[in-house]
Amino acid sequence: MMKRNALLIIMTCICVVLAVSMMQCTVADKGAADKSAADQSVADKAVKPARANFVPSPEFSPPYPPLPHHFGKTHGIMILCQAPKGAIQRALARPLEPVGDADLFVLMMGWSPECEGYNVHEIAINAPVKWNDKTGNTTLIEYIDSDMGLITGREVWGWPKKMADIVWTQTATGWTVTANKLKDQNSIPLMKVEYKISQSNPEVKWPEMGPTYLVKRIPNASPTVPPLTQLVCVGCNLPPRGASPAMPPAAKGTKGTATVQFFDGPHDPLTFFGPVKVLDAKMSISEGSTTDGGLGLGEVVSQWEE
Repeated sequence: MMKRNALLIIMTCICVVLAVSMMQCTVADKGAADKSAADQSVADKAVKPARANFVPSPEFSPPYPPLPHHFGKTHGIMILCQAPKGAIQRALARPLEPVGDADLFVLMMGWSPECEGYNVHEIAINAPVKWNDKTGNTTLIEYIDSDMGLITGREVWGWPKKMADIVWTQTATGWTVTANKLKDQNSIPLMKVEYKISQSNPEVKWPEMGPTYLVKRIPNASPTVPPLTQLVCVGCNLPPRGASPAMPPAAKGTKGTATVQFFDGPHDPLTFFGPVKVLDAKMSISEGSTTDGGLGLGEVVSQWEE
C-alpha cells in the first residue's frame, strides 16, 4: 500500500511539472507571437503611403506614387490651331460645350525628364469649353509614353490618355516631335510637329483656358450596374494663371512657327482635326512643380449614371 501511494505521489508530481512547463511554453509562444505581430505592424506602417486614402492596385506594387505629383524641369510647346468647322464639337464629351465658333484648340506637348522618378512625354489636344455658367478647357485626347502617367491620369482625374511612342528631337532651328503607336499596332504614325524659333510672328490673342474640366467615365463591371460618369475640375480652386493647371508656369521661353500633321490609325481617327491652320506657337521651360504643392486631386462638380 505504501509503495502504491508513493507511486501515485510521484506520478502526480510529474503531471504537475508537465502542466506547468506547458503553461510556460504557451505564455512564451504567445509573447513571441505578440512581439512578432507588433514588429509586423511597425513594418506595415513603415511601408504604407503617407496618404490614408491612397488606394492603388496592385496594393503591394502601386503603378503610381501617392498624390500630389511633382514635376521637375519641364519643356513645353504650345501651338494654337484652328480645326475645320465642327471638329471640336465632334470630339467633345457630354455635357461640355464649345466656346465660340472658331474651332480653336491648343496642341500642348510636354516633356518632364523627372516626374516622381519617371521620364514623361505627353501630347494633348485641349479646347476651350463651357459647362453651365462656367468656362475652362478640356482635353479631347492625349498621348503619353509613361504607364505611370497613363494610369494616374485616367484613374484619378479621368484624362482621356492613350499610350504612344513620343520622341523629341532638337534641330538647328527648334524641335521636331513625333508620336507613333506602340509595337502592337506596328508603330504607325499619329502626329508629326515641327517647331521653329522665330520672333517675326504677329501677335495673336490666345483663348482663355482657365481650369480643366474632364469627363471621367467609370465603366460598369457588371451587366446589372450602370456605368458612372463624373465631371472633374482640376484647378477650380487655384488662382487664374497660364493656359492650364497641368502646364507648369514658364521660367523662360521662345516664340516660333510650327507645322502640325495628323495621321489616322485603326483606332485613332485624328485627321478630322485638320489640315491644321497654325495661328501661333511658343515654347516654355519651367524649373519647378506644376503648383506649389504639385498636381493633386481635383473636384467632382457633377456625377450621374448613364
